[in-house]
Amino acid sequence: MKRIGLIGTLLCGVGVVHAAIVDDFEVYTPGSVPSGVWRDAADYVTDPSNPSPTALVIGTTDAMGNATQAVQIRDAIGTSGGLIARVGHSDVQRFQVDVRLDQQGNGSVPNWMSAVGFFQDTAQTDFNWSPQAVVYASGNGRFRLFVQNADGQGGASRDFGLQGGAWSMNTWYRVVLEADTVNGLFDVTITDLDSGSVIADVSRSYTGWNADFGRYDLVSMNDGEYGSNPGTIGNMSSYDNANYVPAPGVISLLGSGALLATRRRRAG
Repeated sequence: MKRIGLIGTLLCGVGVVHAAIVDDFEVYTPGSVPSGVWRDAADYVTDPSNPSPTALVIGTTDAMGNATQAVQIRDAIGTSGGLIARVGHSDVQRFQVDVRLDQQGNGSVPNWMSAVGFFQDTAQTDFNWSPQAVVYASGNGRFRLFVQNADGQGGASRDFGLQGGAWSMNTWYRVVLEADTVNGLFDVTITDLDSGSVIADVSRSYTGWNADFGRYDLVSMNDGEYGSNPGTIGNMSSYDNANYVPAPGVISLLGSGALLATRRRRAG
């Protein structure tokens, strides 16, 4: 049974902060722009060359061939497309989402088909230059973990391999990224949903970690053609079953103020 849920909503001076998110995109009309917790990635880029909407709901099939709905980044070249949601920072944060790589752009490196994970919202003109931790699909056919522990383009960063993690086009993968933002520790699990095989299950530590640049308050599913040659074909990727959970205890602090909204569309 499909569902969309929002657990625990906090209000603050800068808008709505979502303590936990569950969304399988079934409540939206195909061709529409996801709403509620989500904002377009272009909203976090000043003067984007790829303006919103950059991602739309589509009807498609899951790894078992069942009908489902997902969000797909549109075929466009330029600044990042995708979806971003604001969350409350926590010492431990976990983001899980199903990812399918639909089309690989032909621009020069860096040219990420997909990146999923965390960002820290700062005054940067493009969220890609902000502190972040994302699992991305590299041009060499592997998933990798990129962590930028600084604010600003070209800041201190690490690009971690994931001991394999080979990807194929048109295949659903479940990507799970858990971050210990106090100590700079990152756990990544990637499962091929077609076969059920775990293709990556690793932990990585950021040496010299500065927790001031790990105060993640955004979760994102995005792409980006940022090479010197953007190419002629844009990246396309699809996302389903997005699930964000903060550290244990955060939801319980909400008490009776927690909101649980569950809607059902169809059995899949």
